[in-house]
Amino acid sequence: GIAIGIIANRIIISPTLLYSNVGHHGDYLHSILKTHTVHTCEGSTLSIRCPSRTSVSVLSAFYGRRTRRAPRQSKNQNQILLSLQKVLSECQDRRSCHIPVFNPVFGPDPCPMTSKYLLVSYKCRPGRTELIRLNL
Repeated sequence: GIAIGIIANRIIISPTLLYSNVGHHGDYLHSILKTHTVHTCEGSTLSIRCPSRTSVSVLSAFYGRRTRRAPRQSKNQNQILLSLQKVLSECQDRRSCHIPVFNPVFGPDPCPMTSKYLLVSYKCRPGRTELIRLNL
């Protein structure tokens, strides 16, 4: 099993952790605890890939360009929701996904005549069988 404790807002995992059921040893554990952030410019494809026996858990998504002069708040909120819905539909609970970063994919152009990007934050979550094996 795993011994996990929280001390001073840090997760402490016992050094006696048995990795034999998981593979990739510390790399695997690091990849499922870490929050990943990826971005891709308009005209390219954003790719997300998690290790075997894990799947994507989307935390946030943004398509557009952040500037000091942001669009009206309601328009910006709608764009954030559209971005998140698209990324969730393509990536959530899958091991990998590929999203073309083009205006038609994300709805109305949030800032015409300006180059944009897609920014996604996610975690790689172990599958249910891995959670059982790790006794989490």
